[in-house]
Amino acid sequence: MPLLSCSAVKCIYNMDRYCQKGDILVSGDHAEEASETCCSSFRENVSGEAKNSVGEPDKHIWIDCTACHCRYNENEECHAKKVDISGSSACQCRQTECSTFEKA
Repeated sequence: MPLLSCSAVKCIYNMDRYCQKGDILVSGDHAEEASETCCSSFRENVSGEAKNSVGEPDKHIWIDCTACHCRYNENEECHAKKVDISGSSACQCRQTECSTFEKA
């Protein structure tokens, strides 16, 4: 499982740059560069919902990925050692991206 760091601090699952969801989906079926990917699991924390209602943050997480042109994608799973999800001001999943994406 990759080590995940996430700057999408407005996401309900983000706690101290780690994810509480347990697994995420990175989308980008036809992506040729990082800006064409996104974390489809992103959910904006609009009402300040309690973060402990989801799970415990984990440094390592399962990442399913549809960015088939990424060198780390193996059978729609990410096999990078470290993954960075960007989107410090994101309010929607399309405002995030997998900064680790590298074209195969």
